[in-house]
Amino acid sequence: MNLDYIPKWFRPYELIPRAIYKEMLGLNWPEDRMWQLFDPRTLYVNDKLRKRYGKMIANTYHWGGEHQYRGFRPRWCTVGSKYSQHRYGRASDLVPVEAPVEEIRRDIIKGNNFLYITCIEADVSWLHHDERNFKGLLIINP
Repeated sequence: MNLDYIPKWFRPYELIPRAIYKEMLGLNWPEDRMWQLFDPRTLYVNDKLRKRYGKMIANTYHWGGEHQYRGFRPRWCTVGSKYSQHRYGRASDLVPVEAPVEEIRRDIIKGNNFLYITCIEADVSWLHHDERNFKGLLIINP
């Protein structure tokens, strides 16, 4: 795995909160530089999930929606826990459009080629995956 992975199937506004994305644009950051907020494993997994299971929705503010913290969460964000993997760029909450979330979770639990995923959430309508420093697969109930 390269340490500078650039997603093929996601744009930065899908995973970066509105204020940070706007700030980066104002600083004339190219989009490929914005990905430095993330662990490359998380970006790779997001691409792999989208390629295998079809469209996945993350942040929706770019299209007038309300969600902006389904990828990176800054320290001042009040969504989620203080030490959430989202705050380190190691987590995403994706809403699958073309495949049932439970099917995807089953495939991850079976170990179907999702090497970097070390944690998923159960019993939620979206797919939370993260790539924390953990051996095995942690399944949590939020």
